[in-house]
Amino acid sequence: MHLLQSLMLGIPMALAGSPIIVQRAPTAPFGLFAYGDGIGGAPVFTDGENAFIGRATRSNDSEAAQIQFISGTDNSLLASPNTTTGNAPTWSNLTFMVPDTTSSSHQVGFTNSTTSTDRSGSGFVFYGDFLLHKNTDGDLKALWYAVPSDEDRIWTLNWNSTDDDTEGKVVVTLKATPPSRPTDKNN
Repeated sequence: MHLLQSLMLGIPMALAGSPIIVQRAPTAPFGLFAYGDGIGGAPVFTDGENAFIGRATRSNDSEAAQIQFISGTDNSLLASPNTTTGNAPTWSNLTFMVPDTTSSSHQVGFTNSTTSTDRSGSGFVFYGDFLLHKNTDGDLKALWYAVPSDEDRIWTLNWNSTDDDTEGKVVVTLKATPPSRPTDKNN
C-alpha cells in the first residue's frame, strides 16, 4: 500500500518538473525541425521570404538556406542563414512571421520588420523543445502544417489549417531538436 501511495504522490511531482510543461527558449542559436507523418525532423529553411521544410540544398533557389534562429525581443525569432549547411545568401536578420486570421495566405514567412498588417512576428514561446505561438488573447497555439511544393521532398510551412483543404497537407510540430538519426529518405 505504501508503495502505491508513493507512486501516486510522485506522479504530480514528475509532471511538474517535466520539460514539456516548463516554458523555456533555447539559449544558443538553434534550428527548427518539422515532425509529422512522413516528415521525420526535416529542417526549416527560407529563400529570404517564405518558410519551407526540407533541405535547402534541394531547392533551385540560390537564396535558399537553412536557418539559424536566435530569440529576439517580444518573443520574436530572428533568422540568419546557417552557411555551414549550404550556400551563403544575401539575406540575414529576418523576423519569423505567422499569418493572422485576416491574411489570405497561410504560408509562414520572414521579413525585415517585426510589424505587418496581416502577420505576427512576436509571441513565439517554447514549451520544452516545441515551438508555439501566443496570440494577443494569450492563447497558445500550434497550428503548423506542411504542403508539398513543386520541388521534390520540399514542403511549404503553413499556419492555421482550419480552412485550408489543400490535398496532401500534413500536420507538423516544430521543435528545436534535430532528429536523433537524420534520414535522407523523407526529408
